[in-house]
Formats: sequence, C-alpha cells, structure tokens
Amino acid sequence: MKQRTILPFAALCCCLIACQTNKKQDETPSTVHLKGQFINVGKDVVRMGYNGAASLLGDSRDIMLQIDSEGNVDTTLVLTEPSYFNVGRNTLYLTPGDDLTFKITDKSAEAEFQGKGAEANIYMKGRLYPKSGSFLQAGENVREDLASTMKLVDSLADVRMRELEALTNVSDEFKKLEAARIKGDVVNSWVYYANYSDLFAEAKNRDEMLAKWNDFTTSIASHISPKIQELLGEDLLDVAVVRDVLSNQTDSTLNEKWFKGFTLPVRTQELFASFKIINELRMGEVSGEAIEEARNFLQTIKNKDFATEIDAEISQNMKLLPGQPAIDLEMTDVDGNARKLSDFKGKLIYVDLWATWCGPCLQEAPFFEKVSKKYAGKDIVFIPVSADQSREPWLAFLKEHKKELEQFHCTDVAMKDGWSLYGIPRFILIDKDFNIINAFAPRPSDESTIALIDSWLAK
Repeated sequence: MKQRTILPFAALCCCLIACQTNKKQDETPSTVHLKGQFINVGKDVVRMGYNGAASLLGDSRDIMLQIDSEGNVDTTLVLTEPSYFNVGRNTLYLTPGDDLTFKITDKSAEAEFQGKGAEANIYMKGRLYPKSGSFLQAGENVREDLASTMKLVDSLADVRMRELEALTNVSDEFKKLEAARIKGDVVNSWVYYANYSDLFAEAKNRDEMLAKWNDFTTSIASHISPKIQELLGEDLLDVAVVRDVLSNQTDSTLNEKWFKGFTLPVRTQELFASFKIINELRMGEVSGEAIEEARNFLQTIKNKDFATEIDAEISQNMKLLPGQPAIDLEMTDVDGNARKLSDFKGKLIYVDLWATWCGPCLQEAPFFEKVSKKYAGKDIVFIPVSADQSREPWLAFLKEHKKELEQFHCTDVAMKDGWSLYGIPRFILIDKDFNIINAFAPRPSDESTIALIDSWLAK
C-alpha cells in the first residue's frame, strides 16, 4: 500500500479552501460546519483526504484540521460542491450547507453524526473497502464456489441498495453516486474472488497461477462487461471503487476481455493517462528527464483539476532532485526524546522508511542492519524511521524484535508531503551537507547499494 505545503490547513486548489474558526457557522451555502471529536485518528492534526476523482493523482484538496489535546475541533470549511473525504477508515460526504456534529474514531462503524448532513454520513458508515474485496469482507463471505459467492454478493448488494433508496434527506446526486458504488463493489467482489478463494491453491508456480487467472477472467467476462457499462459516467469517477473497477482497462488483456466494444469517456481516459505519468514521478528515480516528460504531458491536459495535481507533483519532484536540500523530519526515539533528521548532518545518512505492518519492509530490515555493520566506524549513519500511525505498535514490535540500530518514529507530515511518500519500504541517501543524493535510493538488499555508498564515502 503523496501534501506539499505544510500549513495549519492545506491549501485547496480551485474549489476548496479550509479555514479554522470558532465562530458560528456562516449561513452562506458554500460552507460546511464541522464540530466534534476525533478519537485515535490523529494527534494535533487530522487529515481529511479528498476522495474525488483527482485524489488518484494528488492531494492538494486535502484538509488538515487542527485538533486540541482531546481531539476536539470546531471548523468551518468553504466548499462549493459536494465532495467525499477520508478520515482514517471513515468516508465522509460533505455538501455545502451541512452542519455536522460528530464523533469519529478509527473504526467507521463507531462514528456518530447529528445535524444537517447526518443521514448521508450515517449511511456512509457501511461503506465497503475495495482492497478487502468489497462484499467479500476479506474472504469472510467467500462460499464453496464462484456461483454461490456471486449469489451471496448480489443479495448483500440488494440489501445495501434498499438502505440507500430508503434515505429521505439526501440528494439525488448522492443516491446516484452511491448506487454506482454498490454496483462497483459487486464487480470488485467478483474479481477479488480469485484472491480470497482457493483458486490458486493447486498452482505449482507463477505460470500456473497466471493460467488460472486467465481462465478465471475469461469466465466472468460476460458478467462483468454489462456492469462496467453502467459505471462509465464521468461524474461517477468520484467514487473510489468505480475508479478501481475502470482501472482494469489499463491491463491490455482485461481491456480486451471486459471493455471490448465500448469507449471510456474522455475524462476517464485522461484520468488514467495522468495517473501513469504521476506514478512514474512517484515511484521511479527522480530525474530531469521524467520531469520534462510530465511537463510536456501537462500541456495536453483538458481537465483543470487533473492538471493541478500533475503540476504540484512536478514541483515536488523538483525538490527531490539530486543536490537539493534534504527535507528535515521531526522524530522521536524509543524513550520519547525529540530528534531531527538534520541532527545527523556531517555524515552520509541512509534512511529506511518502514512500518510494522509492511511485509516487504520487514524483509529488508535484516539487510539494512547487515549493511550498517559493514560500515561500522565509517562516516555514515543508518537511520530506521517507523511510519506507523502511533508509537504503541512500533514500541511493541521493537520489544519483540531486538534491534542494534537506534530506532526512530515519525508522524511529521513532512515525511509524506515533503518526501512524496506513497509506498514503503522507501530508502533515501543524503550527503554530509544534508543534500539529497538519491530520494529513491536502492534497497539494502540491492547489490548497487554498496557501490553507491562507497562512491560517496570516497569523496
């Protein structure tokens, strides 16, 4: 499993600006008043992540809410159109004119809402998670075969649709979007059956797995194609699972099987073309060539909200080019002492950004320790930085897994915003003057890591 400017409130491009206030809600139709408490979803600051179509490309519409020591907030947002936002595991639907009193925890089912806009958000508590297989609920609802599973999924979707239709204080637009979410979750559930069933149980190697996957995707094509046609409206891109389902068209094989005979709307095509460019900037080695390619692509963009995110990503990538000043991080050690990444200036700094829940991170950890021992006494420091949301799981992990290197924990928004952290493990190499050598440095298990470190120690 990207935030650029670090402010009390993130700037929201074009249609969205957030401002902190303790005053009574503005009566104008372009405001949303939020008053309530966040529990276990942030300390000092809570991020409300915009979840419309452009969120696939960037986060300039995210809102950073200042909260007090008890998690309380009283905020008026300027909002010119209905929008989805994520807060932890919760998804909110905010409409200009809403006046919500709430309690939100890290478990969406526990959320409480009162006031104008409450009915839509109470309904949203039941939102399914695409990456957990939507109606499959991480495999809990998988039955003995595909046909039985599909029948169950359809019945669960019917229940959810009746709940939606029964709402009385929501807009027609909300019902249209959420009906599309239900349809998207059905398709997503069918697709994820392959992951949560025993479909691959007897596969002996990757080739056999691919063969089974190919047979499976062919077998469900006649079911999926008609459903996809119902999800093609450009306005439906604001629903996350719809974007997930339509993203399958980027796979040439699935495109031929599931999307044959119809053309995606222009906005949809542009969204996925933009994502390809954005992903190359986020996940590849930062270079002037990649930035120039993105700039050229930017000139072709027709949708301003997509262009805004691409432009912001270009600007951020320029800050991560070799030779640029390293972005500092505020961290704490296991005893709770405050430290900064810049405290280690004067030596090469090799940073490991990881988390206790990240399997690939844990696989790289022994290599990180091994490489550090190779350079013991040399002019380089190895800094493991946990990106866990809170200290507790990190400290519990370290209690069970003894480490020789000094360990650090970081919740500084600069880690994600400044370093464009969209995936872990992530490794960074910084020179003695605290300038970037490589913002996407090779992993410690990569043979090229030693040569890179040696070349800079020799300077």
